[in-house]
Amino acid sequence: MINSVEILRPGIYSSVQDLRRIGYKKYGIPSSGPMDEYSHILVNWVLGKSIFSETIEITFFGPKIKMNFACNIAIYGSSCEAYLNQESIKPGVSIPVEEGDVIDIQKCLDGNRVYLAFSAKMKIDSSFDSVSTYDKIEIGGVSGKKLSKGDIILFEKIKIIRKRKIPQIFNRRYDQSNIIRIIEGFHFNRIENISDIENKAFKISNDSDRMAIRLSENKIKLHKKEEIESTVVNRGCIQIPRGGDPIVLMSDSQSTGGYPILGYVCRVDISKISQIQPNKLLKFKIIPIDESYKLIDFEKRKFKSILGLNLSP
Repeated sequence: MINSVEILRPGIYSSVQDLRRIGYKKYGIPSSGPMDEYSHILVNWVLGKSIFSETIEITFFGPKIKMNFACNIAIYGSSCEAYLNQESIKPGVSIPVEEGDVIDIQKCLDGNRVYLAFSAKMKIDSSFDSVSTYDKIEIGGVSGKKLSKGDIILFEKIKIIRKRKIPQIFNRRYDQSNIIRIIEGFHFNRIENISDIENKAFKISNDSDRMAIRLSENKIKLHKKEEIESTVVNRGCIQIPRGGDPIVLMSDSQSTGGYPILGYVCRVDISKISQIQPNKLLKFKIIPIDESYKLIDFEKRKFKSILGLNLSP
């Protein structure tokens, strides 16, 4: 089959994601997209593609994919066991592949997710301006679902690229830092045990998914336990349900919520928290909103000056 790939093994949860679904939350449609935007953007840069382009997001243990045409690929995110025709491949570099080659991405090692990009464009029908998979209502991706054995993805517009490598300054080790910076939320003044937010660790729950990262081991006590009037919520919003175990909303989260809002994960740390593995510990550090803006500005300037990428949009 011309310009296609075949999924020989789907992995635990592999899905097509992009950054194009913007402005539909008011209709109850999540933005979806990559959990780790940082890695998604960088792997697209390696192949000279727009930051909004699609990738395959691979969670925990990945797919085996047969190539039916020649192009270039790249992987980036968590360090992982990855092979091309049983030969180990490196992350963050452009890799030529030929018809008949087999890509085998196995276990994520220091994080939860790795991203696979192709120099060709996926030929997938869009939903709400995007090919991002949101399987709860079966939109985007291949038949609106995570990848399954036997799925075929068609491609078009093969891009000719020069060889690129992600500079070392962008490399992250997700098992070496567990401090997540947050900004105080609307209902921060309801918290009784404020000192516990920074002084005690939270554990990533096994129940976490693309909708939310669930935390345990450090319950947040509130002066008023009743739920609030439903309000707009976004990716990175930290909610406190009645039980006291915080929930960090992520890519597939709902548009509104009725739980008190402890705070918001600083935008530059949202990708980082998405990569902290289940049962690992994290700590929150409360920072002023001005510092958060400075961190975002620094990140944008780094991408612009070193990679020539404009992240302002």
